[in-house]
Amino acid sequence: MELKKLKESLKRDLLSLGYDLYDVSFSKKDNTLQILVDKTMDLKEVESLSKKLSKIMDMYDEDMEEYILDVSSVGIERPIRDREELKNAIGSYIFVKTKDNKIYAHLKAFDGTVLKLEAKEKNIKKNITLNYDEIKLVRYAVEF
Repeated sequence: MELKKLKESLKRDLLSLGYDLYDVSFSKKDNTLQILVDKTMDLKEVESLSKKLSKIMDMYDEDMEEYILDVSSVGIERPIRDREELKNAIGSYIFVKTKDNKIYAHLKAFDGTVLKLEAKEKNIKKNITLNYDEIKLVRYAVEF
């Protein structure tokens, strides 16, 4: 099955189980099908979900060669991959890397083009405005 179609099918299957699909990838190097779920899970929950997905994959993998199924949570500091995910991150604490800077800040607003951030430097709040095109990397961050 084509990866794009598999991703669409798994998205529906995971939603029916109460999970959101983050990504699906296949590594030809080690024949691993990785399914990343957008939910914090403990080891027992990952194990349970892996068993359920293994049964679901039996319906889809007839034309696939043997593979290793790797099911995991995407993690707290997951990448923010596109504009839509960035809009959904408004109010969150994030890490932004540009050509010249590395910034930890709260995302206050994003209109699809411009990010408005609130950072702290030596306990002083600082407002920062960035264009989306300046970003090299953006991900969620843990605030201490």
